[in-house]
Amino acid sequence: MGDEIDTPTWEISVHSPIIEQVISKYKLKLKYGGFFRLARNSCRQVYCFGSTKSLYIDTCSYGLNHLLEEVKKHYPSQSDIVLSIVFVDKHAKEQCFIELDNDERFMVMLSMYNEEKEVTIYVTTEKLRYNCKLFSCQDQVIDESDDENETDSICLSQESYHSLHSSDNEYELLNYGETYAYSKINPFMKVNSKFPSAVSFRRALNHYALTNEFEYVIEKSDLTRLTACCDDKKCKWRIHASLTQDGVTFEVKKFVDTHSCTRSNKCGNKHATQGWIADVVTDKLKSEGDVSPADLKKWLMHSYNVEVPYMRVFRGREQAYTDMYGKWDDSYLNIYDFKQEIEKRNPGSIVEIDLQTVGDKKHFLRFFISLTACYKGFLAGCRPYIGLDACHLKGKFNGVLAAATSIDGNNGMFPVAYGVLESENTKSWTWFLKSLEKAIGTPNGLVISSDMQKGLEVAITQVYPDIEHRECLRHLCSNFKKHYRGDFFMSKLWEAANTYSVSKHDRLLNEIATVSKDAILYLNENHKKIWSRSKFGTLVKCDYITNNISETFNSWVGDIRYKPVLDLLDAIREKLMERFDKKRSKVKKWKGPLVPKAKNYLKTITKNLGEFQVCRSSDNKAEVNYKGSRWDVILDEKKCSCKKWQVTGLPCVHAAAFIAFTREPSWDKYVDTYFTVDKFKEAYALEIGPMPGKDQWVHIETVDKIYPPIIKRPPGRPKKNRIVPRDEPKKRHRCPRCGMYGHHQRTCKNPAHQGFDETSTSKKKEHKRS
Repeated sequence: MGDEIDTPTWEISVHSPIIEQVISKYKLKLKYGGFFRLARNSCRQVYCFGSTKSLYIDTCSYGLNHLLEEVKKHYPSQSDIVLSIVFVDKHAKEQCFIELDNDERFMVMLSMYNEEKEVTIYVTTEKLRYNCKLFSCQDQVIDESDDENETDSICLSQESYHSLHSSDNEYELLNYGETYAYSKINPFMKVNSKFPSAVSFRRALNHYALTNEFEYVIEKSDLTRLTACCDDKKCKWRIHASLTQDGVTFEVKKFVDTHSCTRSNKCGNKHATQGWIADVVTDKLKSEGDVSPADLKKWLMHSYNVEVPYMRVFRGREQAYTDMYGKWDDSYLNIYDFKQEIEKRNPGSIVEIDLQTVGDKKHFLRFFISLTACYKGFLAGCRPYIGLDACHLKGKFNGVLAAATSIDGNNGMFPVAYGVLESENTKSWTWFLKSLEKAIGTPNGLVISSDMQKGLEVAITQVYPDIEHRECLRHLCSNFKKHYRGDFFMSKLWEAANTYSVSKHDRLLNEIATVSKDAILYLNENHKKIWSRSKFGTLVKCDYITNNISETFNSWVGDIRYKPVLDLLDAIREKLMERFDKKRSKVKKWKGPLVPKAKNYLKTITKNLGEFQVCRSSDNKAEVNYKGSRWDVILDEKKCSCKKWQVTGLPCVHAAAFIAFTREPSWDKYVDTYFTVDKFKEAYALEIGPMPGKDQWVHIETVDKIYPPIIKRPPGRPKKNRIVPRDEPKKRHRCPRCGMYGHHQRTCKNPAHQGFDETSTSKKKEHKRS
């Protein structure tokens, strides 16, 4: 159609005078091309076989005549046809239509739906009998969609024959358009209300009782029927529901909704069952992700005024996850479908699956993914630096999420590959690194940084024997503290790690040796990998002494680690797709040849350069003196005797003093190409292809069923929080009375700070005791 609206900035067709003044103040949902029919076993009218179009109008300039012109466009071949345009009276207790036959009724319609700013209008080719008794039903006319992104493009409505129904059976057509009655936000019960199953009806009944604060008992219950009455035997409230002819749907047949008893939230938590909890927390879990049972318990109390035991909330949450993502055991059945879909949507991606055969069964063991956009972007625009780490999964089965993470030119996290392993051991890490090698090979100057996890050191030696292997200093110090404690050792170790000078590094270690020779022997025997900047190579242009880039990835995926394996891997792929798109949009706003982090660094080191004394030897060589110390700088080779320029790829302060002395206007040529905007664009140049849902994946017929991994779980519920080291600083309790640390208010002997009210706290204590 010429007047289709595709974006919020409405592009108007010259053929449609209706849309010329649209400013999105009101939305008309026009349904045309269909007709009304009676719903099966009901007096309710439903609109069938129609199409939908959305109109965004300005109520100040839009009138009934504009609407009539718009309607006639959809019946071009029938110029003399008589059309009837109606809308639903939302204030009527029973279903009632109002015909739009004059401007006054058009304005009544606009004022009636003024709060919603949206109304559905129906067009038919025959006159309706607008008798409230004839259309006596409190349901809405149809199951209307609330999609806010709906445009005004012509599409088949939900009642369309071609959209959801493709049968000529009159029985099905009469039943078409009926909706289930259960609403989580506003539950209601009435005769002819239908529910997808007996379980749905039971949950809806519990929800209805909790919301309306009454208690009921079940008189009769089996697979085909359920009869319940109020807990007060003298009360008249009663409900009966049973199966319909399809053998699945439950329908309310009899219902007395009037209570003759006194209700004052008597139900307590009796009806807050595990199934009810799973039903009401599903939407919250979908929107917020992993919510703890304690937080859900507080939310249920706040929302429904129901106190529920912790373990019941825990089991209800687990059931909700099962309802959302399916059974954990079933999550391994479609791993080959997922693999094929990734390779189809992202050609060239490296996807590896490893299974374990026990008897005649094949069990899931490992999964590896490196998307084309990730590993090619790493090779094209990132520094050859890889951080390896693994974090524990929070689901039903044990396992770890391993990841290889690099850094882009702006020092941002750049995931290269990720996967699920059965545990951290030599075999699993070797398999992961061999899969990684298939993707990235061995780039020139490759550096791998790790936390020295179990088996990782041996695996790196086997797969990458000739690369530079760095060890995270934070974990080194954590192990060192177990044997040699004291601020002296820690300060000297960090100074030795941070310095770029080999002589200063050796001098600091000698100072440690003078205090304890065993400490140096311990370092030489147990920490043989590179952990000091003075030993770093100069090709990678990265001076990180910790593996925090991997911790960043673990934190980035922390809120989705509770999902089943396929949902977890797919969720990470989706997060990567969004991240790459945001980076491409972000780089468009940057100006100049350097990334913002490099520009800010240069701006910082160029301050107060007047204190440095430069003695030139030639155009490119000079000595730089500062407070009795001296360094030699070679500009064309990008070298300084402090070695920082060679390791980081960014000019050190001594080089900056020499460059400023030469009055060089362009500083960009002294910065390594890894920090340029062009390299950053190359890193995020490729797109990650979107994927449809599980129900649309191409199923691969496999002879053998894939079973869950064989993992011996410890007794009890799986731990979801990491074990906090003893030396890690913890949050200290602060006394509210005096403001000091180390004691509680009830044992405080210090004078109270100004503004502290002793009487209010004493009243609280008395209230707790009572």
